[in-house]
Amino acid sequence: MPITLPITSRRRWLQQATAAGFATLAAKLPAADLPEQLWVLFSDPHIAQDEKAIAREVCMAENLTRCVNQALKIGQKPFGVIVNGDCALMDGKTEDYATFAKLMEPLTGNSVQVHCTLGNHDSRQNFINAILPPGPPNAERQVPVADKHVSVVSSATMNWLLLDSLHSVNQTPGLLGDVQLGWIDRTLRGLPNKPTLVCAHHNPMLASMDDKKKNGCLQDSDALFKILASHEKVKGFIHGHIHNWNLSKHPETGLPVLSLPPVAYTFSKDRPNGWVLVRATAEKAEFELRSLNPAHDEHGKKHVIEFA
Repeated sequence: MPITLPITSRRRWLQQATAAGFATLAAKLPAADLPEQLWVLFSDPHIAQDEKAIAREVCMAENLTRCVNQALKIGQKPFGVIVNGDCALMDGKTEDYATFAKLMEPLTGNSVQVHCTLGNHDSRQNFINAILPPGPPNAERQVPVADKHVSVVSSATMNWLLLDSLHSVNQTPGLLGDVQLGWIDRTLRGLPNKPTLVCAHHNPMLASMDDKKKNGCLQDSDALFKILASHEKVKGFIHGHIHNWNLSKHPETGLPVLSLPPVAYTFSKDRPNGWVLVRATAEKAEFELRSLNPAHDEHGKKHVIEFA
């Protein structure tokens, strides 16, 4: 089951019908003729119930509001927005998510789909209670992986595989688990043969890290990257968690690894916060940093993941 914020616009049916018509048309076009798609990536907004709450000298709600408003002014409606975990400030209170949803309404009110993954400061049940529309009485939500929330977001150009690395609320390490790893492998085999980017909140564990850093990473990342490397359609892995904008390569597999900047605060004052604009074509995905400090040296810096 995807965690997708409900669209609040009265134009929802029209927008969905238009998107469906575009998808049908695009499916008939050669890959090289597909138009450029714009996506928006947020990570680590860390929203509290109180919109005036401050952490590390940053007002998180103010930062998210700025990012949302900027994303609405990119010249065209983004195909989708992905929020890659830690939507809540610390331990995933239901009230935190109510504020988060309110702050995202300029996007959902404009019929922009917002997809969320979960981080270590989130709570699955509280997120569901606050965000997702209630089902019929006594109805159980169908999920492909028990106790996890995973999904696939596809377009005519590419696939996004959204994973759930939340292990314990307000505990740093992340874990996918054997059941989710099996689902990832099966899902990648069944996906259309299009460039695929994989998103999870936690960063990979690397052999070069010291024990302290390893303890805060994705604990089963070796198993994950073994699976990802076995599928040619997988072109990169995207994470948040460490609050640092950077592109590297996984040392064992060579897969590109993109670390997203935080919407909220950075762990080092010289690093940028903000959001990322993605321009995707059949050949590549270009990731452009939109720093909340436009004077930052890396504002506008672009990282590219090649698809060919």
